[in-house]
Amino acid sequence: MNILGGIIMSAGNQADSLGEKLVLFQEKFHVTDAAISLASHLSVEKVHGIKVNKYLPDDEEKKLLLEFVNNYTEK
Repeated sequence: MNILGGIIMSAGNQADSLGEKLVLFQEKFHVTDAAISLASHLSVEKVHGIKVNKYLPDDEEKKLLLEFVNNYTEK
């Protein structure tokens, strides 16, 4: 494991948690918390809380965020 921007990453740069996936997604596509919030219909506070492991999303929230990340195309 190594630490990238305060986030513990496993070997191979694979994200282990939803928060890590969001951070890596944002770094790759330059997407803000506000944009994720708008697309997923979750509050910016929830999105940020997930990224810093202070908020545990329920199954529906996880599904919404993963669908957004997995289906995102640059515009």
